[in-house]
Amino acid sequence: MQRPTPSVLGALLAATVLLLGLGVSPAAADSATLEDPTGDTDGPGLDITGATLRNLDHRVVVDVDVHRAVRGDLVVSVDPRHATGLRLVSLFRPTAHTRSFVLAGAFTDHATEGGDPRVPCRGFRVRWSTEAPTVRLTLPAHCLHDGEYDDLRFAVLTERSSDTDYAPDDAEASPWVPRG
Repeated sequence: MQRPTPSVLGALLAATVLLLGLGVSPAAADSATLEDPTGDTDGPGLDITGATLRNLDHRVVVDVDVHRAVRGDLVVSVDPRHATGLRLVSLFRPTAHTRSFVLAGAFTDHATEGGDPRVPCRGFRVRWSTEAPTVRLTLPAHCLHDGEYDDLRFAVLTERSSDTDYAPDDAEASPWVPRG
């Protein structure tokens, strides 16, 4: 039986380290979570208790937790670094039809004049769970700069005739979330 040479052992070690390194992807680094206290709303409506954005390769997923699933409007601002963003909107009506759509411009973008701010986005999905109570908004990557973006940050606003709640309470938006 032949013993492997030091160069073969070095190559095997390097390949093992590379494969292990590929298996430990930065998937844990592709999300940010915001916490918001219960009962901090300015009037009736949706009370945000937490939100998580996952910046995945082919989609952006935002899960928003609310204290109770009551009538209200939910707006999630998605802001890519060095580019204009979007607002994911869901007009929640527990006993009627809920309407959801995408608007141009994140909260941090300067207002643009004229035109319809709605952005066509095939595959945009919103799922409310009144039992949990949570809402999941799923935005396909192609809807945001044709998928050509990297880091994102986000903020969540609820409204019911006026602003009701905002997260994060102490900042303009979440920390930057790398794409993973």
